[in-house]
Amino acid sequence: MTAQVNQTAEDGKTPIILAASGTATAAADTYQRIEASCRQAFPGHPIHWAYSSRAIRRRIQARTGETPPTPTKRLDQLYHSGCRRAVVQSLHLICGIEFHHLVWEAARGPVEIQLGLPLLSTPEDFENLLGWIAAVQPPESDEALVLVGHGTDHPAWMTYALLARMMTSRFDGRIVLGQVKGDPSPKVVADRLLTAGYRRVVLRPLMLVAGAHFMEDIAGVQADSWKTQLSQRGLTVKPVAEGLGAHPAVIEIFMRHIAAAMQSRPLDLE
Repeated sequence: MTAQVNQTAEDGKTPIILAASGTATAAADTYQRIEASCRQAFPGHPIHWAYSSRAIRRRIQARTGETPPTPTKRLDQLYHSGCRRAVVQSLHLICGIEFHHLVWEAARGPVEIQLGLPLLSTPEDFENLLGWIAAVQPPESDEALVLVGHGTDHPAWMTYALLARMMTSRFDGRIVLGQVKGDPSPKVVADRLLTAGYRRVVLRPLMLVAGAHFMEDIAGVQADSWKTQLSQRGLTVKPVAEGLGAHPAVIEIFMRHIAAAMQSRPLDLE
């Protein structure tokens, strides 16, 4: 992938900040894969990470004694090192609460920002993600796929609704989208699949990494997990511990957003 880049007077290459919610689990390997792809797509550009989730930063600090930088902290560090412009690429899935916090942090910082949008931001993004979904659907026609996203109370919940509608239209109800925080519930999904004649389900996270939400809320042994509730309705459930960031086709969406950010005007909320 080739992209024209803006130059900085300090080092010749605009730094790229990858801003994720973060994870305190072994799923952090996914971040290494994303970083490797970014280095290959944008050779010579310094790559930095920032975690937007306060809860995850606290977990990492308790475990390692080190606290990952917030986007604000990372921008301050770059400024004091002489940087005056940076690309901030959101690794969030939707333009929800964490993304809007990221925008405000970036806009108030000391460094001029070119902003990369979340995964699902353009019609092309949706089409590309649907292509990935088609590629990972179970090969057996009697087996359904259930994707479970995080969900949100933010008005961006409409992103999930649009994706679910497009999935229903494209895959005839064999692939269903659920949410940890939102509708439809595991019971509704199970009843829908059973009525359609499915008895086996592949359960995947619609999240960047298969971290704590996957291990607990989706594939956990707790009574309220998706796996438990689907199983209790009579479905045979096979969880797949693989986040979206494990797949080159999904990572490429973010790389395209970085390239677009490098060609964009700096962020200005005034």
